[in-house]
Amino acid sequence: MRKPGTPEEWEQRRLFAANMFDQQLETAQIAASLVVDDQTVRRWRRTYISHGRDGLRSRKHPGRDARLNASQREKLIELLLKTPMECGLNRYLWTTQLIADLIQREFGVVYHHDHVGRLLGAMGFTHQKPARKARERDEARIEAWRLELWPALLKKVSRATALS
Repeated sequence: MRKPGTPEEWEQRRLFAANMFDQQLETAQIAASLVVDDQTVRRWRRTYISHGRDGLRSRKHPGRDARLNASQREKLIELLLKTPMECGLNRYLWTTQLIADLIQREFGVVYHHDHVGRLLGAMGFTHQKPARKARERDEARIEAWRLELWPALLKKVSRATALS
């Protein structure tokens, strides 16, 4: 199991090890001073010999290229700032399935609706739900209760009971 630390901290350790390789220090001595396993130092040494210091630098993990390029993402943002009706869809609210259909229609790229949520999160959108309030809710009565009845109730309760 990998020991804790950021990629930058581990890169720093590997570069320290490279300095020690140049000084011809023993593997066990390097491992002890950097608090890593001997096998790790041997692997770093092989990488250093074959690729030099650049081989010991941290790299972003490779992954699949994005299916939507930057300009397509910009266009998608513009579309999502409109209502679905304005985009020619017969719906009132955006859903991930609806957005997946929009992406397929506009850009010819197929995304599963579950992945669309991750895509939107990466683009800075957040999950929103419409605020729901009871039709019977009377804001004036609620405010009156807060201002008049609640303070009167607090005065009746002893200080010790009110804190618990």
